[in-house]
Amino acid sequence: MTSMHTDAEVLASEAANFDRIAGELTGVKTHVDAVAGQLATHMDSPEAGMAAQAALTRFDEAMTQQLKELADISANIQTAGVQYTASDADAGSSLSSQMQI
Repeated sequence: MTSMHTDAEVLASEAANFDRIAGELTGVKTHVDAVAGQLATHMDSPEAGMAAQAALTRFDEAMTQQLKELADISANIQTAGVQYTASDADAGSSLSSQMQI
């Protein structure tokens, strides 16, 4: 049976990639929010303004959900790295005890 090898540093690096992506998306969201504020002043009719606001609300809800999912993925990867490292340390300690090293 092959053993599984984990690299906690690689897992931490990958978690950081998800954090970076979330940061970039947060910047995009901030920009969209700023444009939305300017958009309201350029609407010709109340209906157009309401339609734009509805679209922006849907965008905001979707973006918020995406950011939450990215944060969850990052947290899960980080937790996995910690758990794998702890498991390796526990197994090593147990083996040392059994071998009386």
